[in-house]
Amino acid sequence: MFEAFLADHGYPHAPGGEHKPWVIAHRGYSGVAPENTLVAVEAARVLGSDWIEIDIGISADGTPIVLHDTTLNRTTSATGTAAQMSDERISLADAGSWLGPGFIGQRVPKLRTVLANLADFDGNLLLEFKDDWSPGAIAQVADDIMATGMADRMILQSFSTATLTAVRDLIPMVARGLLRMVPRPEDKTLAADLDVTFYNPSRRGFFLRQALLEEFMAEGYGCLVWTSNVPADWERLMAAGVHGIITDQPGRLQGYLTAKYDAD
Repeated sequence: MFEAFLADHGYPHAPGGEHKPWVIAHRGYSGVAPENTLVAVEAARVLGSDWIEIDIGISADGTPIVLHDTTLNRTTSATGTAAQMSDERISLADAGSWLGPGFIGQRVPKLRTVLANLADFDGNLLLEFKDDWSPGAIAQVADDIMATGMADRMILQSFSTATLTAVRDLIPMVARGLLRMVPRPEDKTLAADLDVTFYNPSRRGFFLRQALLEEFMAEGYGCLVWTSNVPADWERLMAAGVHGIITDQPGRLQGYLTAKYDAD
């Protein structure tokens, strides 16, 4: 499981052989740039985040797009449900001005655009499928992954069992993660059936059922915890041995890890 993944992808080492958790930028560097935009992805990559997390939905034209919500209302100048909007209409929406005038003109990117960017600059991607996806829609994502050569630098995650089943069957070469708000004992059977490498709980769920998460890790699953933005949490998560911390503030987390592990 996770050990084989590490053999292919490496893991940050601290002095003395300790492992540092991966820094995973939530929706790109969403603490400083509009979430799930290309500028947020580029900011996280330039910062040196180990992984960049984004969310995807699908347009009415069947194109995978980078968007957290089912609608464009919250993060763009447009209103409406993404799955009912054409690529052209989505491309006209401003996805940056809500955060400040410096981000005017940012767009809702297509997944293939983000994959191509990361392929060019050696970035790693944690990709979340929002809600249930049909096999046909997942096939479109598979096409984008294969076209950009990103299969070996990605993790695909979802809350949806149906989606992960289709991902397992259609894109078996890409690592998978099961998302949970609060961990459940019965998820051990589910995680085995889905053949996932990662079991990824919320920070609240981790702290509520830390002993259960430690069992998952002891059985060979990676654990990427979302979304944690404060040092008090980071210290507890590191003490528990989690493998990655998903955060809106990857710069702060990198500084914290540097001070803890790398300072002279």
